[in-house]
Amino acid sequence: MSITTDSTIALTDPARLAAVRRYEILDAPTDGQFDTIAAAAAAVCGTPIATVSIVDADRVWFAATRGLDGVAQVGTEPGLCASAFCADGPYVVNDAVADPRTLDHPLVRGELGLRFYAAAPIVTADGHHLGTVTAIDGIPRELTDAQKTVLGHLADQVAQHLELRLATIQAVRAERELRTEAEQRAAAAAELAAQMRTAATKQAATPHPERCELGGARGCTAPAEIKVADSWGDSAWGCTTHVEEAVINVTSVYIANEELGGLAAYLNR
Repeated sequence: MSITTDSTIALTDPARLAAVRRYEILDAPTDGQFDTIAAAAAAVCGTPIATVSIVDADRVWFAATRGLDGVAQVGTEPGLCASAFCADGPYVVNDAVADPRTLDHPLVRGELGLRFYAAAPIVTADGHHLGTVTAIDGIPRELTDAQKTVLGHLADQVAQHLELRLATIQAVRAERELRTEAEQRAAAAAELAAQMRTAATKQAATPHPERCELGGARGCTAPAEIKVADSWGDSAWGCTTHVEEAVINVTSVYIANEELGGLAAYLNR
């Protein structure tokens, strides 16, 4: 199978695109660490231009650029980033106008006049190819094996940074969910406490057992203050602690109405 066919399939692979989106990097503000990686790629390869790119289904988006100001993304024409991202290792074009993979590419034929292109794929721990770390020049070049190796290490650093980004996103969301849950519980507890205070005040003058009836087998010697009922019509008097426990832990239990009749008002409606 040709590289062009491989990249075309990889571009729209649902699992790969899901991996791209889980990092929430597309169109995110530029990251200083990615800028540093792009600068390092240019320095290592001796090129005036370098990029950190993420390949979407229909575009190549630049997370960072060096020497390519004002360009946020390019198309997915085969031959360059849209082909290099799915390679198994460094993808090098020494002279783009003489290489059949790239001679018709707009960046080669167009104003940029790209001649040299070297890229290392950014690959996640679970094997998804997200994009490339790339070095570009307007003159033909060759890379040493050592330069190719460093370019690969830079791509690995991008992948590691994306994992840290994902872990941070997940931690922030988990903390936010815990905070929301705690706030909801606090609000529910405050509401229940208010209902219990109101019920205790209304029920104080009503004849009721002296001690809590909700203590279970061990019993409870606390004063009975509030009457609760359940959806079956059963009812009992309890202390504030056991009433709160019953209402919170048993969904069918609620504070009895003003007539202290449990479901009587509903059954006789």
